[in-house]
Amino acid sequence: MACAVLPGGSRTVERVLDQQILDLFINHRLAWLTPLVIAFTTLTGPTFMWIYSIIVGCATRRIWPPVAVGAANIISHVLKKVVDKQRPGASQLVEETNASLPSGHAVGAAAFAMVLTLLVRRWWVSAVWLLALLVGLSRVYVGVHWPSDILAGWALGAGVAALTSWSFLRLRRSPS
Repeated sequence: MACAVLPGGSRTVERVLDQQILDLFINHRLAWLTPLVIAFTTLTGPTFMWIYSIIVGCATRRIWPPVAVGAANIISHVLKKVVDKQRPGASQLVEETNASLPSGHAVGAAAFAMVLTLLVRRWWVSAVWLLALLVGLSRVYVGVHWPSDILAGWALGAGVAALTSWSFLRLRRSPS
């Protein structure tokens, strides 16, 4: 993320953009959409994504999908403790008690999308990436994450899943 300090102030470009994008989402909430987004964000949390990856792992008889999503989720929890970034202060539609960076929902969704991409490699997997996009946007909509938290979560989730897949592939190919 950009970390340049704006002239005449101490706020970074990242913080200004985060606030402007968050305000855009909050100021354009729709009464009919809000309960749907809250339900969606509840059903797409990191634990649910891990459960979905267990189902995929069982269906494909591979252990690495739940390992990948689980590892991404654990790393996310550790980073939250280390970074300890505050969540947005106002207009939260759901309650969250841990730190903001990275978004655990975005981590889980991107890790799951990457798992499916590496396993299936079909055109319809793009729908799972759309789901990951919507998961991240839903977290900004409900006011519990800064957009930069979402971007970091997507990068972390996809990266850990790809690295886990690669590691398992290397282990399978290594001579015993």
